[in-house]
Amino acid sequence: MNYLTATEIARAIAAGELSSEQITEHYLQRIDRLNPHYNAYVQIYVEQARERARTLDSVKTKRGPLHGVPISIKECYLLEGTATTINYPPLKNYIGKQTSPLVQRLVDAGAVILGKTNVPQLLADGQTFGPLYPTANNPFDPTRTPGGSTGGGAAALAADLCALELGSDIGGSIRNPSSFCGLFGLKPTENGHSHDGHVPPLPEHQLGMSVMNCTGPLARSVEDLELAYRVLYPEQKLAKFSKPLSGYTLGYFETFHNLQAGESVSSGLEKLKQLASAQGASLKPITIDPKLAARAMQLWAELFGYSIAQNLPWLIRKLFYWKFRGTLRDSSMNLIPSLKRGLNLDFKTFSHALYERREVVTELMRVFDGCDAVLSPTSMGPAFPHNHQHQRIALDGQQIPYMDYCFAFVALYNLSGQPVLTVPTGNDVNGLPVGISIAAKHHQEGLLLHIGKLLSAAGLQFNAPQL
Repeated sequence: MNYLTATEIARAIAAGELSSEQITEHYLQRIDRLNPHYNAYVQIYVEQARERARTLDSVKTKRGPLHGVPISIKECYLLEGTATTINYPPLKNYIGKQTSPLVQRLVDAGAVILGKTNVPQLLADGQTFGPLYPTANNPFDPTRTPGGSTGGGAAALAADLCALELGSDIGGSIRNPSSFCGLFGLKPTENGHSHDGHVPPLPEHQLGMSVMNCTGPLARSVEDLELAYRVLYPEQKLAKFSKPLSGYTLGYFETFHNLQAGESVSSGLEKLKQLASAQGASLKPITIDPKLAARAMQLWAELFGYSIAQNLPWLIRKLFYWKFRGTLRDSSMNLIPSLKRGLNLDFKTFSHALYERREVVTELMRVFDGCDAVLSPTSMGPAFPHNHQHQRIALDGQQIPYMDYCFAFVALYNLSGQPVLTVPTGNDVNGLPVGISIAAKHHQEGLLLHIGKLLSAAGLQFNAPQL
């Protein structure tokens, strides 16, 4: 039963070839044996999951699309009666009083929730560690991070401790973990809002500002992403596509803001290009003007500041700034002034940032004109060694600033709001996975999933680590 996809599990249960109790027990035993090595889960609902699986096995009619399938959810989602701390000490005793609508949709579809997965403090990091939870480790190399902020969920999927994960993304938090752990991840068109049961914003403060936030699934197959998307967002109808890859033009770039992807990522991108070209796709090189790239990244930092700070006390906002000040100063992207503006929560400045955002997105769409989708790096390199001090990261004989390595290529698409599918392209010479991102126009998730299926059929697959 190892490494079955969610789709395979659902079909086997529907056909009577497998019971929910059997597959749930399989996962609980693996969690008991392997989670201490990876710290993927921070809450495990053993008895609740067993009872839920037994109950679902007794249901013979009105079965949902995820009937009996064991999944995990990121710790930041509210689930009534369970902790949501986001690894943030002021919330260490917080117990959810309600359930996220997204989590409820998964439950209503028949999913078995095994537990909640590890996150960094306030979800604000490219790796997963913090004061309340142990450091999450990458199953491909436990000395390295699985990424952040959906790092625990990515580690759980890579180690086969669940069949599906509900994640979130405001700066690569679905895509970097997917890349670092060899998974498929979907950041939909900007869709996060203050009523979806995601924290932040901090719970029960009844604030309504949301910008750049995205909720979405991580999985071991594109079919699973589509299955999850249909359950999570039933109001978003996926358009159907049937053309082969020969019917599409794929743009690509591997340099952004004067930052060049490393050798492993360049090789992964080249593999993806060759695979698409062999299937008849047209390839189109793209150049994003460095000045436009700088505007995009500075706006991302400013809007991120507003989003994270909207209900944090003044002192906590100051401490947050000082925690990352050195890392930001080391970056080539000059993000300190922008983040400070965002953390100050001045409404007029916020309104101006939204105005400028529209201008930048319009310019980006012009750059991508003529392309059905665009291929690009996810991070500058593969998963890096644990780095709690946010020091520079070694890459191809150079020392790369932490912010540059983790955020440049992904934050662009949070700023633009576009949907992005991250796909595994195999492992590098050190056995570390490399994921490449594929972006499309707004609300073109159906196209992305179609392209992902075509690439999967041509050979792009999740490859399990040697545990």
